[in-house]
Amino acid sequence: MTKFTLVKQELTQKDIDTFQEEMNLKLPKSYIEHMLKFNGGAPDDNYFKGSVGIAHFDPIKYGNYPLEKKIKMINDVLPKDFFPFAYDAGGNDFCIDLSEENNGKVYFIDWDEPDDPEFLANSFEEFLEGLTDTKEDF
Repeated sequence: MTKFTLVKQELTQKDIDTFQEEMNLKLPKSYIEHMLKFNGGAPDDNYFKGSVGIAHFDPIKYGNYPLEKKIKMINDVLPKDFFPFAYDAGGNDFCIDLSEENNGKVYFIDWDEPDDPEFLANSFEEFLEGLTDTKEDF
């Protein structure tokens, strides 16, 4: 399991439930379990399958820029039903598709080409399992 540093204050299930209700979301169980352990933070294994680098996971409720603020600021430019949960050094976002059709799939949005999200994993669990500490040259 990847270790996380710079995590924010620990969440409770009630915090998660309130967040989902206020934001009108139904988040995947694996994401919720992850957030109950690590509220945001920087992963030690910060490359997905050796390519895309992750700077930080977004926290819920706590910190200077929690997901509540981020979603309100970028919601009108996010693809429909996309939920941002992390970002790279350039501010591009990793998102979970919450649509009925693709529920749980993870994508990367390069904000230079927001209409063409890159598919990364079939689930949040698969995404976490794909994290590595090594960047590979392609």
